[in-house]
Amino acid sequence: MSVSETSETARFRWPSQYYSDPSPEVAFPRGVTYGCGAASVLVLVLIFAGGAFLSSGGLSQFMGFALGMTMGDVRGIYTKEVTAAEKQALDAAIEALRKNVQDGKVPVSQLQPVLEILRKTMSDGKMQPAEVRQVTAAARKANRPVP
Repeated sequence: MSVSETSETARFRWPSQYYSDPSPEVAFPRGVTYGCGAASVLVLVLIFAGGAFLSSGGLSQFMGFALGMTMGDVRGIYTKEVTAAEKQALDAAIEALRKNVQDGKVPVSQLQPVLEILRKTMSDGKMQPAEVRQVTAAARKANRPVP
């Protein structure tokens, strides 16, 4: 070259140099790009399949499953003051709600108040009798058919 390169000009790369210079060394093997592309296609397929499942009644099945799992947790955090009748009433109300949601008789949107109350009452790790009655009342209210 006729002009001596300094370290400053060597760091700057003109656009014309980018296209005229040889291709840079590859950073990853060729299989990595195929693997990442295949993984992204798989994720997109799973997202669309999940959306199709949820829109075809899968959401109500999932919410019924979630209520059942939640009740398994609730049974372990009752305090000593909760009577057997209160426990049985809560179990019956949640089970009826679960069945009606899974059968499509109660829309999933009616579960929101029940889930909020369950979250609040379970947050301290214990279920007092007043909390049990509150959840039972919310479950019975949500279980009513929509006019």
